[in-house]
Amino acid sequence: MSNLKLKLKKIDPVKAGIVYGAVLGLFGLVLAFFVFIFSSMIGAAGGMSPFGFFGGGLLTLIFLPIMYFIAGFIGGLIITLLLNFILKKTDGLTIDFEKIGESEDITMIGKQ
Repeated sequence: MSNLKLKLKKIDPVKAGIVYGAVLGLFGLVLAFFVFIFSSMIGAAGGMSPFGFFGGGLLTLIFLPIMYFIAGFIGGLIITLLLNFILKKTDGLTIDFEKIGESEDITMIGKQ
């Protein structure tokens, strides 16, 4: 088994922002589901329609994942810009990989 050392010099901020936003958007969707369930239970326990308390969380189910995506995108963009600045000042980040199989030569990746 051979080891391969690569140096991380830069990350695309927009793509990283999209990834951060997608992860937080999915988290927001899970969180919104629980808000929907609990607000429906509280509305039903209070004698209202199950959808009476905060609309049963329907608005939360729609807007919370969107807001989390936006916050994640902006946060991911800022964090990646800061990371790229630090990587530039510190001459990158060395990453050590281990080749475990007889697949395509890893030196050809990125030259396509």
